Amino acid sequence: MLLLTALLFIALSATVFMLAASTESGSRVRLDWAHMANISAERVLSPADRSSPRAAMESFMNHMKDGYERLLKAKELSAASPGLFHHPPEALEEAGRALYNFERAMHILDLSRIPQVVRLQNARENILLLKEILDRVGIPRYDQIPGAQEVAEQGLVRWTIPKTEIRLHRVESGIDEGRWLVTPASVAELGRSYRRVRHLPYLPGATENAFEYYTASPGAFFPPKWAHYIPAWLTPRIYGQALWQWAILISAAIVFVIALRIIWSLSRTVSEGKAAVVKQLLKLIPPFSLALGAILMVGIIEGQINITGTLYLVLINVLTAVQWVGWTWVVVRAGELLAELIILSPRIESGSVDASLVRTLSRLASIAAAIGILMFGASELGVPLMTLITGFGVAGLAVSLAARPTLENIIGGIILFTDRSVKVGEFCRFGDKAGTVLHIGLRSTKIEALDQTVISIPNSDFSQMQITNVSRRSKALLQKTINLRYETTRDQLRWILTSIRDVLHAHPKIYADPAPFARFEGFGESSLDVLIFAYVKTKKWSELMAIQEDILFRVGEIVEKSGSGFAFPSTTAYIAKDGGLDREKGALVEKEVQQWRDEDAYPFPDTPLERMSTLLGTIEYPPKA
Repeated sequence: MLLLTALLFIALSATVFMLAASTESGSRVRLDWAHMANISAERVLSPADRSSPRAAMESFMNHMKDGYERLLKAKELSAASPGLFHHPPEALEEAGRALYNFERAMHILDLSRIPQVVRLQNARENILLLKEILDRVGIPRYDQIPGAQEVAEQGLVRWTIPKTEIRLHRVESGIDEGRWLVTPASVAELGRSYRRVRHLPYLPGATENAFEYYTASPGAFFPPKWAHYIPAWLTPRIYGQALWQWAILISAAIVFVIALRIIWSLSRTVSEGKAAVVKQLLKLIPPFSLALGAILMVGIIEGQINITGTLYLVLINVLTAVQWVGWTWVVVRAGELLAELIILSPRIESGSVDASLVRTLSRLASIAAAIGILMFGASELGVPLMTLITGFGVAGLAVSLAARPTLENIIGGIILFTDRSVKVGEFCRFGDKAGTVLHIGLRSTKIEALDQTVISIPNSDFSQMQITNVSRRSKALLQKTINLRYETTRDQLRWILTSIRDVLHAHPKIYADPAPFARFEGFGESSLDVLIFAYVKTKKWSELMAIQEDILFRVGEIVEKSGSGFAFPSTTAYIAKDGGLDREKGALVEKEVQQWRDEDAYPFPDTPLERMSTLLGTIEYPPKA
């Protein structure tokens, strides 16, 4: 059930993301309106005529005039009908025809340099600004504007509207190749040009105050029904926006911030103490709410309160950036969730190196996808894609030089994952230290040392060390050298060796195969050296120390019983008289060794199998006292 919920959540996130990203990438704009009844398919699909400056200007003026008249008619039909929220069907149909005309009027503008996220709103404002300018300064008679024949004869590629700086140019390439459009530079100057002429009176037949009405009304062109009931005291303008627009905008922003804080706090509280998959699933909520909230704010600003001008550009750019950051964050969190879902497989242990590898690869993949989303989002904001790629290339080179140690650590971490020399939970020795591996990350490996301190080692260093994985050994090695006094006789030494071997063969914690042994190793500077070598039945270091302790105690008893003793360094000066060796015990031991010779049971060079079989497992361990 949990897995199904996670998959549904990811699918929902992806769906919303695709809907948010599915914007038109061309220079043209399109108005979606469901009520375009009685408009034929040919008219709906056919573009405005822009084959020459004359055709473009005539098409623009006619579409704007027809659209404005139909919009006024739709408002009259809506005002005459009862109700607060719903327009009558005939008003909606008339508004649909008006929007059709406005859309065709937008075709005269070259919007190729306008960022995609603000292109539609920019087009709405600019056709009204252009109409406001032309309604005041006028345009020549259509027969005085160059037509297709004049363009061909004179080879025109640009034409300027008289008494203005507004230019039309012939598009050389792209989807609008060969058509005459208002140049991008002129589109960018329409607002400034309008402010210079707005004090002039309207010419006859003008669409008076269309731009002012549009900027102070909610919705896009055709306001919702409730707009008729906005009190007059809420209509004064402050910095280009009506008072009621400021009130709704500020209220929506406050609700947006408070809602985000509540959602983030609840998700963090609920995730405490939950399983890893549940935690990662809940971590999707903050970025998803951030992106979705930004989309809702854009919808309110564009579709409801209709913020315009510079404030609109600032808000939309900021909210769009927030939206893409949110989706990037969602992708990173979704990658972490996917890793945890994969680790739920019974074939992968949560603390294993495979789990760490899955998490690391998933994180790298999600980061790469996030970078791609950020680049796409930046291109939607008007940053050229090639500039982004070039910038990322230069930045990547700079980062690779400045962050070389970090990259080396990431590569070192990948080497650790692929070599599988250690995994989480294993005890290992590295350099002059030892400890248990707690975590293998992208940058460093954390190890808990024997003194309970946590050591963080950069992966680039750790991967180059000689690592001894103690946890993976099949058996532990006991290897000790004991030093006996030089006064020890040869038979005493033989008896000690045999007795130690007997202990090793008899001990239940010592492997019989390979056979343990005790050998006279050599003559030291101040001692006779005996090597004890055996494999112990344990993988735990603490248990190995306990078994070694038991055997060393027994070796000490053997040495004492033999009458010999452990050697002192030859540089030691004795002030008190040395008690020397116990000759009586030595004589008894030598007698027993002689008895071995007489009975043909001499345990050299190896212990006879018969002796081994009688001794196997006869020592009690752990000892009772």
